[in-house]
Amino acid sequence: PFLNYEAALTAAQIMSEPSGLAIAARAISFSTAGIVPAIRRFSAERQPYRLVVSLTSADPARRRSLMPAEAAYPLAELRDALAGYCAAGGGRVTLAWILIAGFNTRDEDARQLAAWIGDLPVRIDLIDVNDATGRFMPPDDTERNAFRDALRRHLAAPVVRRYSGGKDIEAACGMLAAQLRGAI
Repeated sequence: PFLNYEAALTAAQIMSEPSGLAIAARAISFSTAGIVPAIRRFSAERQPYRLVVSLTSADPARRRSLMPAEAAYPLAELRDALAGYCAAGGGRVTLAWILIAGFNTRDEDARQLAAWIGDLPVRIDLIDVNDATGRFMPPDDTERNAFRDALRRHLAAPVVRRYSGGKDIEAACGMLAAQLRGAI
C-alpha cells in the first residue's frame, strides 16, 4: 500500500467512514516491506491506522537476499522511521516475521532482532512462509517453537503466531513468490 499511498489511504478512509463500511480505523492495517518515506509521511500525518512492517531478518545481508526494499531503505533507516512513528503517537508497531525453515529461525536471529528492536514498542507476528514455488519451506513445529521460545527469552514484547488463509489461491500472508497462471 505504501507504493500507492494516496489510493490506499483513500480506501482506508472510505472503509473507516461511518457512512462507508464503518470499520474502526485501528482495525485497518497498513502493511509495508519498509518503504521509509511513506512510513515517515504516515507518521507525520498521524494516521489512525495500524502499521505492520515485514521484517523477516534483522541481518541486512540476509534481509536483502529476500527483500529488495532493504537495499533502498536499510534496517537502520527503517528503525529510525519506526521510532518516529511511535514518537508521533502511532503506538505499537507490528513486525511480521515470515518463518523460513533453516534461514531465520536460529537463536542468533532472535538475538539480532532483539538488538535491532531495542526499546521500540512492538509486537512480533510469526507467519509461516507460503511459497508456491517450493523454494522456501516453513519450519516444523520443533523449529518454530524453539524460535518462538528464543524470542521470548531475548525480547520483552508480545510474540504471536499468525495464521494465514489464502494459500490455496496463492494469496496468503508470507507469500514470497507466486506461480504465473495463464501467462499473458
